[in-house]
Amino acid sequence: MSEGTLWSADLGALHVDTDANTGLWGYLWLQTDKKTFKEWLDQHLIGLAAVHNIELTRKLRRFHKNFYEQTITILRDKLQADEAFIYHPVPLTYMPLVMHATRIHCDAPDAAACDGFSAPTVPHPDIPEWQQRTGSVAFASPYLGEDGVRVTRSYPADSTIMMTSVTYHWHTPPGIPDVCLRGHHDDPEVIAAALEALDDFARTLRLPGTPH
Repeated sequence: MSEGTLWSADLGALHVDTDANTGLWGYLWLQTDKKTFKEWLDQHLIGLAAVHNIELTRKLRRFHKNFYEQTITILRDKLQADEAFIYHPVPLTYMPLVMHATRIHCDAPDAAACDGFSAPTVPHPDIPEWQQRTGSVAFASPYLGEDGVRVTRSYPADSTIMMTSVTYHWHTPPGIPDVCLRGHHDDPEVIAAALEALDDFARTLRLPGTPH
């Protein structure tokens, strides 16, 4: 991986804010330089290893280094996420659970007319519908309004792995960006165990300038 693809001297600025419990949620810089990333990764892994009482082996350190490098590149460059957050209670021996937030500019008068609002419920075109499971519930936010939805979806990543994704989307009045929060994991039990915490975290999201 070339340094030009991953590293940046521009550390960016918050586009979606939160006052979530920092003991449960960590911030993942999508714009970072190599030195800052290394320092952050060392602190992050040492802290989690102590909390979970797990030995931080070189194999685990390398796995997480590769995971976060790839995640930063995909979220920033491919998905154009604004912010990313890490759920700390997942043990180091599992794939980390990263949730990313994106502002979506949609000036449709209501959610029914907003293409992005219903997109998470549309079946993946490359996977047979009978292999996909989707659930959708209304999801209000104290900061982003009543017009929200939470969509959970399970689908096979390959013959052995069943991915589970969680997507929150709030449709806001014209002139204010919609906000979408999403993440996925290769262990459905991790998502199931974290769902209440994910809901609590989703309710803390706000656009900068929104009253606390």
